[in-house]
Amino acid sequence: MTIASTETKVIYGGNGSTSAFAIPFMFLRNEDIRVLLVDAEDVAWVQSEGTDYVLSGVGEQTGGALTMGLPPEAGQTLVIRREPAMVQEVDYVENDAFPAATHEAALDKLTMICQALAEKLDRALTFRVSSAVTGVNLPEPDADRVLAWNGTGDDLVNKDVVALGLVTTPVPISQGGTDADNPTEALFNLGFGAVGLTVAGCEEEAEALAAIGAEPADAAILKGDVPCLLRAVYGDEPQAHAGSDLSGLTVARNHVVWTLTADSAFSDAALPYDGTYVFHVYPAGHGLVLAASYKSDGSLPSPDPDAGEVRIVVEQYNARKTILSLQNVEA
Repeated sequence: MTIASTETKVIYGGNGSTSAFAIPFMFLRNEDIRVLLVDAEDVAWVQSEGTDYVLSGVGEQTGGALTMGLPPEAGQTLVIRREPAMVQEVDYVENDAFPAATHEAALDKLTMICQALAEKLDRALTFRVSSAVTGVNLPEPDADRVLAWNGTGDDLVNKDVVALGLVTTPVPISQGGTDADNPTEALFNLGFGAVGLTVAGCEEEAEALAAIGAEPADAAILKGDVPCLLRAVYGDEPQAHAGSDLSGLTVARNHVVWTLTADSAFSDAALPYDGTYVFHVYPAGHGLVLAASYKSDGSLPSPDPDAGEVRIVVEQYNARKTILSLQNVEA
């Protein structure tokens, strides 16, 4: 037979249910197959035939199959590779007939060994083809050291970059650091000053807000979870009005309370500033009509004389008055 494929390794992702996996390349012995299970933390676990998996299809040119005892979970990776033992087991006896099948099997194994080595070399760091560098060796691992070229640039060594002065500690602000050895000093060096130091010592959100002056005098206004009308008046209390219309009203606040004593007209009124005004009209069974001098989008409901309150929101901008909304509030 021939070895037409260069594939020697296949990788599968687990899904928690699949346990059978195809091996798309020929292997001469079960012992030639190596299996790794890599977990979600990137830790590789060597799997054992007969304990963790079983194989089928040995000697088949199209490959075989591997069945796991437990299906790999989602996040796990199954790596199946062919790595024949690097031994020569064919013994030719002088003057015997030439065993073609035996010879071809030996060549197949040599090819598989070469392919396994090529797969390893493909994962190795190598110099470019044009490089003349030779004899480079990796030093033994050394804790808290980095890998670097030696002074002559022909080999790799372990170096302490801090001792070499390549990195200073603490790292200066000019090099992207804080020039500090602790959080408090770092905040001060970065310009946060006394406020930053105070905030750094706060354990509760309210403490931090109070430290930087970000908490409003009445926090409930901004934190209320029930939609309501924010009453920002020009005085302490809404302005009260009496009369059958607004013609005689001198508006001094942006909230006006008006209790009707007869059928009335929501007539034009002089508003002192551009902005929004809210009229709380209590009809008490009396009718209310809107003056044509107020603009609207034409979709306003009619004031209901039986409503507990008719709330009318008026906006003035460049002397143009517009009724933004009219709401009949139940008693």
